[in-house]
Amino acid sequence: MKYISLFMLCLTILACKSKVNSEIERLVKDWTGKTIVIPEHVKCLHPLRDDTVKSAIDEDIKEYKILFYVDSTGCTHCKLHLHIWKMYIKELSSKVDFKFYFYPKTEEELLFLLNKERFAYPVYIDSNDELNSLNRFPANPAFQCFLLDRNNKILAIGNPATNYKVWELYRKIITGKARDELPVTAVEFEQTELKMKNLQTGKTSEAVFRLKNTGAQPLIIQMVNASCGCIIPEWEKQPIKTGKTSEIKVRITPEEKGYFNKTITVQCNTQEGQILLKINGTAF
Repeated sequence: MKYISLFMLCLTILACKSKVNSEIERLVKDWTGKTIVIPEHVKCLHPLRDDTVKSAIDEDIKEYKILFYVDSTGCTHCKLHLHIWKMYIKELSSKVDFKFYFYPKTEEELLFLLNKERFAYPVYIDSNDELNSLNRFPANPAFQCFLLDRNNKILAIGNPATNYKVWELYRKIITGKARDELPVTAVEFEQTELKMKNLQTGKTSEAVFRLKNTGAQPLIIQMVNASCGCIIPEWEKQPIKTGKTSEIKVRITPEEKGYFNKTITVQCNTQEGQILLKINGTAF
């Protein structure tokens, strides 16, 4: 329970209304300390091999688990953010078992999306939604991801793929230490909103946000989170020196026809700590 106040701070950075804050506080208090019940006979497979693999439910030896559940409502692609999960797995897979549970509309659609992003990590296909039936997760997708201990007790709740501050909290609990504070600098973007033309559903377009480090310290972009899995950003992982320019490249693959309005949050060592970028247009 000692992490509740820290977790509240992480989540309320993006939530200003008191009603929203009260709901977040209630969810965090209700779920922290609970034990997740894991069903025993859910199919586990390797997406890139498209075959069943032995479940490791009874063989987990790492001290921590991150359990990510995705239900069948809405756009599955929008919820996945697989490029970010791949980064997190690379960073902490030596210390953490990552458990991805999917209750998909169809298994074929899910496997197509996993293969498209070359997601080379075992997943659980929970066709009967047993995990949710046993635990009754919150309806809000932002609270369908959990940091667990070895015995499946919840240490923290929240989706780190859509909120980098949550990942910082998870990392702090797992490693026992926080990152060193970075010196603050400043950044200017040529544009913070891009209006896209000729977007086509199912086809990938590219956009570029150009930026310049206008401060006195190196600029470090820690994470770039998109509001939807149909947007995949790429950015410079090395520090950007004072006066130097860089780019955030974005791949956009609209899923549906109509008005397209998405946001990108850039986490970096500026005074504000994050910068909001927008992409909009009409997909045909």
